[in-house]
Amino acid sequence: MKYSITILFVLFAVTVSYCQCLPEYGFAVRQFKFDSTSINYIDKGVGQPILMIHGLGGNASHWKSIIENLSISNRCIAIDLPGYGGSDIIQNLEPKKVLQTYANIAVQLLTFLKLNKVTLMGHSMGGQVALILALQEPTLINQLILVAPAGLETFTESESAFLTKYATPSFYESQDSITIERNYNANFYRSNQEMNRLIQERLNLKKCVGFRNYCSQIVLGVQGMLSSPVKSRLSFINQKTLIVFGENDSLIPNRLLHPTLTVRDIANIGMLIPNAAIAMIPEAGHLLPLDQPAALTKMIKKFIP
Repeated sequence: MKYSITILFVLFAVTVSYCQCLPEYGFAVRQFKFDSTSINYIDKGVGQPILMIHGLGGNASHWKSIIENLSISNRCIAIDLPGYGGSDIIQNLEPKKVLQTYANIAVQLLTFLKLNKVTLMGHSMGGQVALILALQEPTLINQLILVAPAGLETFTESESAFLTKYATPSFYESQDSITIERNYNANFYRSNQEMNRLIQERLNLKKCVGFRNYCSQIVLGVQGMLSSPVKSRLSFINQKTLIVFGENDSLIPNRLLHPTLTVRDIANIGMLIPNAAIAMIPEAGHLLPLDQPAALTKMIKKFIP
């Protein structure tokens, strides 16, 4: 009996620890297989489907507030990219194939769910993935919503080399609580409950077995964005497109490498897409889905017929 109680206690401790390693999704999480890789996703609501792809270092829970507001009238599907949230990593993924692989995973999920003519929404790195996917599958993707998208701002070879030099797994692993809090503050215009949640989840993640894998995925994402430019192909995107930026985005453009560029300058590059519209949200930072979810939701509802 004593041993049984001990085993139960250990199992309980392991379960609690594992739960702390996962995001607070707010919704039931499902899984599908991409080859042999288990991929997590949320599927909530009915109506016109919207597939949501998170940004660098994020997960499906970054769309939590948007899903709460949109799932009344839309089917909201949000994915954990490989190595993020509860999704498995893909071993030996080449940097040049990272974003294309993410796009392929999104296609396979839509095929698995038997969906087409979907609205595709991507944030930051997820926005760049969305652009690649829209170019690749013009009949599958009906319209695009790009939220503070990466891929519009471009970098020279020397700038890319500079960024990849410092983006290493050990760089992200070594960040202390002060640095983590400062980084999340840079993503928001002002602190709120969701920002505090992300900070705590990131601190919890440092104690998890898969933390180094998570840091490696961030590095792969940086390398993937730099090696998958899309600006020269924007004119080939046929879908109706909404591009949304926060006026106070402190991450795009890169302030160190491009100090003379403004957020509006980067947004205007999106007008290379023939059927694009730009919207700016005041008092909003980079992580718009959690910083200004009500304002973003209002724009999305106005855009989707």
